[in-house]
Amino acid sequence: MANPVTVEKFGVGQSVRRIEDPRLLQGFGRYADDVNLPHQAYAFVVRSPHAHASIRSIDTSAAGKASGVLAVLTGADLAADGLGDLPTDKSRKRRDAPTGAGSRSRPSRR
Repeated sequence: MANPVTVEKFGVGQSVRRIEDPRLLQGFGRYADDVNLPHQAYAFVVRSPHAHASIRSIDTSAAGKASGVLAVLTGADLAADGLGDLPTDKSRKRRDAPTGAGSRSRPSRR
């Protein structure tokens, strides 16, 4: 055999050991929906159904007038406050995400 087959460290179709399965299968998963605190508020995120779309405007007036709504925030509001991107836990290294969980697999098209 002139060209032997080599197995790469992160091969397509290669099984990946999942660290969360035993906890979830035994019913010990913890979810944000399980938390109930006094005066708790809820958040909803609405995303565009169109990938890489340019959003020209967002009319938040109806949502802001709805009963029980505390605030309606858009990406422009977050940028104006200097909040930046949502942080991720980069300490968890996984075989299927060698560049770190939460990182982009391709550059942004902005």
